[in-house]
Amino acid sequence: MSESGNPGPGMLRPRSAAAVPWRELGVAWRDAGLLVVLAVVCALAFNALRPEGLSLLRYAPFDLLGPCPEIQDHVPKITAGKLKPGDENVVIVDVRLAWTFMSGHVPGAWFLPMYETAPPDEEVVSRLRALRPGTWIVLVGAAGTVTAERALTALSVQGLRGLYVLDGGIEAWEKRHGPLAVGQVQVVTDPQDLQGAVLIDARDEESFAAGHREGALNLPFDDLLPPDPEVLRKIRAAKADRIYVYPGNQASGGSQASGKDPPAGFGVACELIARGFQGVKLWNAPYPGPSGPDVTGGTPP
Repeated sequence: MSESGNPGPGMLRPRSAAAVPWRELGVAWRDAGLLVVLAVVCALAFNALRPEGLSLLRYAPFDLLGPCPEIQDHVPKITAGKLKPGDENVVIVDVRLAWTFMSGHVPGAWFLPMYETAPPDEEVVSRLRALRPGTWIVLVGAAGTVTAERALTALSVQGLRGLYVLDGGIEAWEKRHGPLAVGQVQVVTDPQDLQGAVLIDARDEESFAAGHREGALNLPFDDLLPPDPEVLRKIRAAKADRIYVYPGNQASGGSQASGKDPPAGFGVACELIARGFQGVKLWNAPYPGPSGPDVTGGTPP
């Protein structure tokens, strides 16, 4: 420093404590913004190059300012309060069996029953794979059960992402969002329009082989295994507008599904309706009935 107190050549001038480095701050904010934009662009490009992989950037179907979806025992759960009915970015998948699905489900929910001894239905899994990348899949079971957790594990193994379990099950959804959609099974006692209709015998194979209504297909009720896909294919191929399921005897005497294990005919009717078959009716008459030409032995061709 010179004798006058001014900085000499090559020496830094001391900065006033009150001075604000606006220029340096502006440059720093600009650089930070560019880094954020670059990260977003890279994430979007990564998503586009790997549409089936884990997205680096995707829509969140819940309030980002609230707590994240709960993680309990490594199972991703989401509460009903964080979901909005009708959200196009969320698919609700009900994994309960048919008669419980029919007794009350989220309006618009997909039906993907989880049987004890069978993997998820491949047709529904294929539809889930075809969803737009970033779509969230919320699995709904019943409170106090692990059906939804089992479904999440099975679907994760098949490569699906964005899976959540609805915390509290279908009961939590009803409490938060109101009435559920309820399926109805139409009951008939003496159908007069059997010509061109499909008849479904819901009894076990042995009973069916001993005698059944002429032309009927055998689709035994089973809560451990899914329906025979070959029989379902035959029903679809028939393109009938009426499907009669028998025997339809049920202790409740009503046409609405209950949460208890139902009689065979009622359970199969619920299964077909939940899977989207139209014109399904429950033939509520005892079998075998009076002997007649409609009773035959053996398996129909």
